[in-house]
Amino acid sequence: MTRRVRDSSDDFSDDTLDPDVEAELAEAFDEPSVRTSPAPGETSAASMSSGAAPRRVKISDSDSAPVRANEPRDGDDAWGFFRRNLPRVRVPRLRAPRVRLPRPSFAGLSMSRFRRTTGSGVSTTKSPPKRTATKSADGRTRVVITDDTIQPTKVSGLSGQARFRERRIAARRAEGRRRLRIALVIGGVAAIVIAGLVVLASPILSIRTIDVEGVVYADADRVGEVVASLRGDPILTADLNGAEAALEGIPWIREARVSMHLPRRVSIQIDEREPIAFYRAVDGFNRVLDIDGRILDVIEGDLVDFPPILGTGPNLSPGDFVDQPFLGAAQLINALPRDLRLRLVSMSVTPDGEVSVLLSGDVTVQFGRPDRFQDKLVALVNEIKRQGSRSYSIVDVSSGEASVR
Repeated sequence: MTRRVRDSSDDFSDDTLDPDVEAELAEAFDEPSVRTSPAPGETSAASMSSGAAPRRVKISDSDSAPVRANEPRDGDDAWGFFRRNLPRVRVPRLRAPRVRLPRPSFAGLSMSRFRRTTGSGVSTTKSPPKRTATKSADGRTRVVITDDTIQPTKVSGLSGQARFRERRIAARRAEGRRRLRIALVIGGVAAIVIAGLVVLASPILSIRTIDVEGVVYADADRVGEVVASLRGDPILTADLNGAEAALEGIPWIREARVSMHLPRRVSIQIDEREPIAFYRAVDGFNRVLDIDGRILDVIEGDLVDFPPILGTGPNLSPGDFVDQPFLGAAQLINALPRDLRLRLVSMSVTPDGEVSVLLSGDVTVQFGRPDRFQDKLVALVNEIKRQGSRSYSIVDVSSGEASVR
């Protein structure tokens, strides 16, 4: 253990104990009293030679020799010996650097804002400055002080009962506004519905004028029935699609378009089917055909503008479709080149289902079964060109090859 020698210049004010305190401690621990300075005539030679301050010695009741503080004593324990020889270190007191805080400035604060901040009913609270200590690269301590801005805190001068009353009034007003909005929405919807019903039932928007275009062969009575069903109906709720379906149900009409024009007009556009021939049925009445073999009408007399199909056909009603060979004859008429169609006099069908054409100049063209019309027509046109002005009466193309007799 290193022996510590005290210098006379050291100032340890707590090394000397009060004699009364030492006596109490000695009495409590059954030890003889200890005094801090030697008696007269008891100063050691070492102390006098070195000029050091008198050391702490123990004086026993038997006037024995003094005992040094760093030597074991009679009845001493390890903690007491260690405590006496523990070196005393004087720790300097650390004081924070004194920093002058800047005085608050109101140079950038307008008078109105200053009054709002510091006026009646508003109190300003300012949090204490915050210090943050950091060390720079050269080892110096840098203290950063941050100060919060002044935050206005609104001070209410109302009591708890008054605030509760105000909140209750505000809640009632909000509930009243909500109910008013709901009532306005419901009333608006009801008003719109009622206005719509009134307008629909009003004669102002009823159909007064109906324009019909495209009717040539269609039954005028049936078209008139559809037109009468639309007249007088509200234009916004009139069944225009139903009117189109009723018109297209007429055999002569291929397509019908019905459109409305506010406030009171409806137009009807009709596209009729094109008749291509007619044949006499068993009942003696003529059936008018189109290219699809549909029966367009049943008439008593012969048609002048369309070629007849000679042969007895079935009794069919308007809207029905005819089978072969009458269907093949109608399709062959539609497929004839323009020069041959101008020379066409009539078509003929046999009970065996064969088709023939009578051209002007008493020339008969035998097509045979109603199939392969394209190949047969090509062979017919080539043969007519090859014959030129020579006379012939029959051209047979039933096999696909033309032969003249």
